[in-house]
Amino acid sequence: MDTHRSKGAALGVAFTAIALEALVLAACDRPTTDQAKRDVTDASKKVQAALERTGEKIADASRKATAEVKETASQAKDKSHDAAAETRDRTGAAVNEAKSSDTGRTLSDTAITASIKTDYLKDPDLSVLKIDVDTKDGVVVLNGMADTPDGKARAEKIASAIKGVKEVRNHLSVKQG
Repeated sequence: MDTHRSKGAALGVAFTAIALEALVLAACDRPTTDQAKRDVTDASKKVQAALERTGEKIADASRKATAEVKETASQAKDKSHDAAAETRDRTGAAVNEAKSSDTGRTLSDTAITASIKTDYLKDPDLSVLKIDVDTKDGVVVLNGMADTPDGKARAEKIASAIKGVKEVRNHLSVKQG
C-alpha cells in the first residue's frame, strides 16, 4: 500500500511539473502554445496509462495474496481437523482399552479418577469443577459441592460403577438454598 502511495505521489509530482511547464509555454506565441497543449495532452495520457498499469498490478498482487492466504488457512484448518480426529481416536481407543473387561485387570488410580471425571462431564447436573476426586488403592474420595441431594447420590453411584473401584467415600456437601 505504501509503494502504491509513493508511486502515486511521484506520478502526481510529474503531472504537476508537466502542467507548470505547459503554463510557462502558454505565455509564448501561438504555435508554441499549440505545441505545449499537445505535449501536455500527450504527457497527461502517459501519466494516466501509467496509473492504470500500476492499479492493475496492485489489483493482481492483491488477488494473488488473497488466494494464497485462503489456501494457507484451508490447509491449516484441514491439519487441525486431522490432528483433532487422530487425538480423539487415540483417546477413545485408550479409554475403551482401559474400560475393557477383556483385560482382566483393574485400572490404575489415575485412570479411575480420569474415568470418573469423564463420566461427571457427561452428566448435565454434575459439575466436574465443583467435585474433587481422589483415588488411592481403588478407594475413591469425593470432596466438594453437589447442587442437590440427588446429585450427591448420583456422583457416588457413577464413581462406584467404574471398574477397579473398591470403595467410595462420599464427603460431598449439598449446596444450601
